[in-house]
Amino acid sequence: MSTLSCDISGPHYQSIQIELTNRCNLSCKTCIRTVPGINLQEQDLSSSAIQNLKPSLEHTDAVHLQGWGESMLLGDLPDRIRCFKLKGCKVSFTTSGSLMTKQQAAELVSCGLDAITFSMAGATVTLQEDLRGKGSHARLWQSMQLVQEAKQQAGSKTPAMAVSYLLTTESINELPLAVKFCWPFGLSLFAGVQLTHAATTRQQDLCLFSSCPGQRFKRLIRHAHWHAFWGGIRLQLPQFLPDLTPICEKNPLASCFIAADGSVAPCVFLYPPHSGIPVNWYTKKGHLAAPIKRFGSLYQETLDQIWQRTEYQSFRKLFKDRLDFYEKKMGHVGCGMDGIEQLDIVRKSIRKAFLKRPVPDCCQNCPKMEGF
Repeated sequence: MSTLSCDISGPHYQSIQIELTNRCNLSCKTCIRTVPGINLQEQDLSSSAIQNLKPSLEHTDAVHLQGWGESMLLGDLPDRIRCFKLKGCKVSFTTSGSLMTKQQAAELVSCGLDAITFSMAGATVTLQEDLRGKGSHARLWQSMQLVQEAKQQAGSKTPAMAVSYLLTTESINELPLAVKFCWPFGLSLFAGVQLTHAATTRQQDLCLFSSCPGQRFKRLIRHAHWHAFWGGIRLQLPQFLPDLTPICEKNPLASCFIAADGSVAPCVFLYPPHSGIPVNWYTKKGHLAAPIKRFGSLYQETLDQIWQRTEYQSFRKLFKDRLDFYEKKMGHVGCGMDGIEQLDIVRKSIRKAFLKRPVPDCCQNCPKMEGF
């Protein structure tokens, strides 16, 4: 069975993504913050909301602190990490690396953080700073060095360090160089991620997944794998062509997103923190209003109570039916000489069946449902 499988009734969470704050010190060109006229409702997740979350943490495998903001803006971030760790969860978070100090790096090591991911948009100063702002390149690499030094001084193997590399039509050209530049930092993972949700024409132009990979593109991928091999880094890249997908990588069967206002949503893309003018995503069906989907608030109920709501269970059941059918059919594909022929027949059968088993309306135009 797939690792994505999960009983829809729960409650057992493989991962909870928590947005401790949606405030950010940057204004990246790939973020909804750059949408003209947008009114972002900036706030931090309060202690009362976290209190209603705590019971669920006892049956949660991992917590990842990330949303539409920068977690390192919170002065009590190490204390919050300790709070989650006391419940037995593995804790990680993603940062732009723009605010790290020597003291903060030491505190992140001592508080028991399991993993830290640094968000990168390019290997060179020109590209990184074009998308993330002046000075962001130097601060990112300095931040990685500070955490590595803090680990060495403490004699600690944690937090594991990773890079999330934003793949765009521009940054793909610097992918091999970015991997090579990471050699000295002892990364456990270098993960390429697609820019899937574009809210402006500039962002749409940067989307790589809509491009058909050519020979030069494939050479860049090979060179990146070569650099990863010699640097002892695990390189993880997303799909570059659409594929048959029963459920997206966010795995709404066993994971959810908690926004800074306490709302519980299936994923971060279904609850952007804005009001006033609507955010529109560029999709294969046109420029469409971003769907908003939340199932409750931690200010009114616990996460387990929200998870058990009939509406939320019905939402997850649509994915579970697709996944069960997919796994049953794929399980009949053998490894013999006729395996390729069997796979082709099964894929056609699955594609036809998925027309009768659609994903929820709010997910139907999401690139994640094509494997990106």
